[in-house]
Amino acid sequence: MIVKELEPQQFTDPLRRAGYEAERQMAFYLKRAFGEDPRKFVFHNLRLERKGEVAQLDHLVLHRYGLVVVESKSVAGQVSINEQGEWTRWWNRQGRGMASPVLQARRQLDLLLALLADHTTDLMDRSLLGLKQRTFSGVRRDVLVAISDGGRITRKRDVPELVKADQIPDRVKSLIEREAEKTFGTFGLTEAELTRIQAFLRAQHTPAEAAPEPPQRPAASAPVRTSQERQAQARPQPPVRCRDCHSTHLSVQYGKYGYYLKCGDCSGNTPAKPVCAECGQPARLSKAGLQFTATCSGGHRWSYWTNPG
Repeated sequence: MIVKELEPQQFTDPLRRAGYEAERQMAFYLKRAFGEDPRKFVFHNLRLERKGEVAQLDHLVLHRYGLVVVESKSVAGQVSINEQGEWTRWWNRQGRGMASPVLQARRQLDLLLALLADHTTDLMDRSLLGLKQRTFSGVRRDVLVAISDGGRITRKRDVPELVKADQIPDRVKSLIEREAEKTFGTFGLTEAELTRIQAFLRAQHTPAEAAPEPPQRPAASAPVRTSQERQAQARPQPPVRCRDCHSTHLSVQYGKYGYYLKCGDCSGNTPAKPVCAECGQPARLSKAGLQFTATCSGGHRWSYWTNPG
């Protein structure tokens, strides 16, 4: 499924326009391959910040076993890699050196993983009856570099990460299938973890240039909403499901490690760890009768769950 679409943009600069067209082409291929797959989460043009550093990910695929970062490169002519791993872009028989996009994608992936690791306890489950915290150390991490379909590749050194744009979806599928065969499908991110991670990343996106919207005065006939009413209309949260059977037949219970969700179909337990879709911060649950409300440290508040009567 597409979690974050590629925003339409218009550039007068030819190079930036060509770069955007390469991203748009890649977004089309990924949407065709994974747009209706509920277990593949695709992000386009995802910009993340951590401790003053920025990662601009052209495309990201979050799947059960890990993450794939796809870097799009507009190449109308030819790109070559020599024996030393140095990259050259060619046009009209003239070559110009370029930084390795593989290394660039790896640095972006490193920052992404560091950001996720900062929020391990909020995003990952606990195993062994709640005694051990799961971490991101075992997730698969891959980078791929896609060049335009019309470009040519000359290699004097094997660079398996470099492929044509139209081949990327099949390469992503192959990476996931090989990981499933290697682990026999026994290891991977749970449904609950995938749901929290994709919501967290969507909330962490920070556009490079966000023009402030002018304040709007409410119409005379429209009632003025209170702060709590505005918070209640925050961005919709991902559906809460049982991590074992994916059922929504759940009820919130309180146990030794805090609130959790009890499944009425398989009797499994799923940690109740809401993450704010507005600011990406973890939230606490409060109870009022059968209604449970989540409130994050940023002050956003939303209805999390209602137990059956």
